Amino acid sequence: MNTKPKKQWFLFQNTNICYQVYELSPHKHKPTLIFIHGFLSSQYSFRKLVPLLNHYFDIITLDLPPFGDSDRAKKFRYSYENMSELIIHFMDIHTIKSCYLAGHSLGGQIALMCAYHYPDRINRLFLMAPSSYMKKASIGTYVFSWLPFFPFFLKRMFYRKGVYNILQQCISDTSLITKDMITTYAKPFLDKEMFICLTKMIRDREGDLDRTFLQSIQTKTDIFWGKEDEILPAPIGYRLVQDLPNATLHTYKYAGHLLPEEVPDRISDQIISVLSASNSSFR
Repeated sequence: MNTKPKKQWFLFQNTNICYQVYELSPHKHKPTLIFIHGFLSSQYSFRKLVPLLNHYFDIITLDLPPFGDSDRAKKFRYSYENMSELIIHFMDIHTIKSCYLAGHSLGGQIALMCAYHYPDRINRLFLMAPSSYMKKASIGTYVFSWLPFFPFFLKRMFYRKGVYNILQQCISDTSLITKDMITTYAKPFLDKEMFICLTKMIRDREGDLDRTFLQSIQTKTDIFWGKEDEILPAPIGYRLVQDLPNATLHTYKYAGHLLPEEVPDRISDQIISVLSASNSSFR
């Protein structure tokens, strides 16, 4: 198995997007699974899930801008809708007619946006603590973000909190936090352009899909949630599963928000179980 593929880039709206492709053999047809990471994260967050699922899928991971190794472009439109267009554009240029989407946190909301706008392109959704029911930035925050010092303000907030403390808040079992995780998650934030892009993201981000839109999504969906999630508490998941017509909720004790890091074995087992039950080729 190609466990360490080379990083590649494609161009979307004058922005270079980093991605990696994991496939057992280019001659063996398997369904495609695209991973979409969360806010302040990168494709690195799925490194534990990829080898567990690669026997069943050709897997693609990518870095949403401005995160990971993708460009930190000041003029990019950092809206959910545009991020979903990025995913579909990638599928188009690689002639992927349809795929499975797995999204974590912000990536989960982008996956939902893809299913809403392009239902025929998405086979099934696997959502790990997806961002849900969040409103767009308040008028006050929007106006404040135009002040010249706002990116510096964000930088001060980030450095005051620190990557380790952020990971502590996201992970229930803090013994899982390694030096490599801290270094990798911190790297993009050493670039001063990051905070200019985050400022623009605050302005560009529309609110999450509301109940009316969610109820129109017919795509089969599996939702995964940690019961110790401090970022997006588990009751959000119970609400979401009521609003999505074809969704099932799976919850995990002693797991927090960063599920791909915390319970990759249990999530991969559930994905394989669900697909094996519906398709004999996955067995």
